[in-house]
Amino acid sequence: MFVSFSAHMINIKDNNSYKMLYRHVQNLNILLILLLLLSGSISLNSQSINRSSNNYIDDIKNVFYIRAGFSTPSWKYYGYTSAQELMNDLGVESKLGANFEVGRIYMLNRIKPAPGLRFGINADYISFKAQVFNLPGTENIYNLFLGSKVGPSLTYMPEKGLSFDIFAKLNPIWIASIYYNKQDFDSGLDSYLGYVQMMYSFGLNVRLAFFVVGFEYEIGSLKLKNTTEGKYWGNASDPTSQSTPMPGFNLTLGLYF
Repeated sequence: MFVSFSAHMINIKDNNSYKMLYRHVQNLNILLILLLLLSGSISLNSQSINRSSNNYIDDIKNVFYIRAGFSTPSWKYYGYTSAQELMNDLGVESKLGANFEVGRIYMLNRIKPAPGLRFGINADYISFKAQVFNLPGTENIYNLFLGSKVGPSLTYMPEKGLSFDIFAKLNPIWIASIYYNKQDFDSGLDSYLGYVQMMYSFGLNVRLAFFVVGFEYEIGSLKLKNTTEGKYWGNASDPTSQSTPMPGFNLTLGLYF
């Protein structure tokens, strides 16, 4: 319904006020027309997408992928609360890392919440990660992880050849280690090991053609014990804790089939 006014319907003595009111009414009419056109366009477009989606998106195939990329520990590693604290206490000058994964997304095609939208199970058969904190001189602290991952996923395929996956995973760590390359001649090499523990992750995949780009954030703490002295690496924020927080971010690029 459009709004219109006539000059004879309004008794306004001030000509400037009348002109201002008239301009506001014109703007309101234009806005209403644009809203109606936009609503109609969105409705027609939604119907078109639903029809075309039902035509070509029936089942989404399972996905097998191999990927590798960049893995960086957060500045709150080992229980530190800030980058400055980590640098001051350990003398960290820089950090870097890499990871490698092989996995599959199993689509649950019997559950169809919407066209092009499917639930799934995302499993990484093998997940390997190595990270380095560079210290002054030739000293470094290395973090190594070998594990697997599994959890639910939600895939949206708006068009063939383009998909988005969001996921949350349990990350069982089969073996993890911290290795400090400075030798302690009284107690041997300064290394810490841990076995069969749990971390967690969540993230997003973008799949285009045969390529997949992944963004993932990992959280969790591990108990890592010195191989000679029996002491734990521990938590910088809680000296009584034996668990070491080890959060980090992964950015990967790979191929899927």
